[in-house]
Amino acid sequence: MNLSHAIFAMLAAPAVLCSTASAETAPEVISGYLPCNGSTIQGSVIRPVRDDSFVELHRAAIQRFLQLPREKQEAINAKGAPDRLMDYDADLWPDKAEYEKYKEAWKKTRLAMLADVHVGLKSEGNNVYSVISGTRVSNGGTMPLTIGSLRYNAEKNVWVSNNGELTGSEFSAGENFDYGAQTGTEWKLEKKDSLSTLNEMLRITKATDGKAVFLYYSLVERSAISGSVIANHGYAIIFPITSASARATRPGQK
Repeated sequence: MNLSHAIFAMLAAPAVLCSTASAETAPEVISGYLPCNGSTIQGSVIRPVRDDSFVELHRAAIQRFLQLPREKQEAINAKGAPDRLMDYDADLWPDKAEYEKYKEAWKKTRLAMLADVHVGLKSEGNNVYSVISGTRVSNGGTMPLTIGSLRYNAEKNVWVSNNGELTGSEFSAGENFDYGAQTGTEWKLEKKDSLSTLNEMLRITKATDGKAVFLYYSLVERSAISGSVIANHGYAIIFPITSASARATRPGQK
C-alpha cells in the first residue's frame, strides 16, 4: 500500500523542493527534502484514520494480548514499532487467516488532512539554519509551528532545541508503515532527571516513489515516579513534490 499516492492526488497545491542551485551550500540531508534558501513549501498536517473493520479486529487482538503473560506481552511490544502494522503472532491470531483479514483491513487506512502549513529553512550563518513555518489560525492570521524554535547545526548534523541536541541516524520504513514506504533521517534526544524522562524527535523523509516528503515531530515527557504522561505533542506533515521548476513561496510573497 502506498498512501503517499492517495494524498498526492488529493492536495490542490503540491509542494516543490528548492533547486540544487539555490540550496547548493546546504547539507543534502536537509536540502534534499526541504528548501534551505528562505523559501517555504506548502504541505498538510495529516493523521492516519482507520477503517471500522480494522478497529474491530484490532480490539479483538488487544483483548487476546491482555490475557497473555507479562513476558509474552513484553516480547510482542519489543518487536513492534509506532505507526506500523503489527507483525503476525500466533498468540494474537491462532488462526492465521484472521491475521490476513486484519492485514487487509489495515490496508484501508487513509490519511486525513487536518491543516495547511508552510515550512522551509534559512541560513543564519556559521552553518546554522532556522525554521520558517506557519499555519493559519481562526482569526485569519498565521502562527509558527513548534518546530520553529529548532535550529539545525549543519557542521554537527544535529538539531538544537530548548531541551538540548537531537542527534541523527538513518530511518527507513516499508509498506507496513502507516505513511507508506520511505527513507530519510531521524534526530532524537532523550533527557532524564529525577523528575521525568523527556523524548524529542524530528524526522525528515522522502517516499520511496519520490512523490512526497514527510516531516514528523514529537515531544513526550513522562513522570519518573508514576510513568504518567506530563506532555505529549506531535504531528506529521506531508509535502507532495512537483517539478523543480515550480516556484516556492518566500515570506511576504503570494
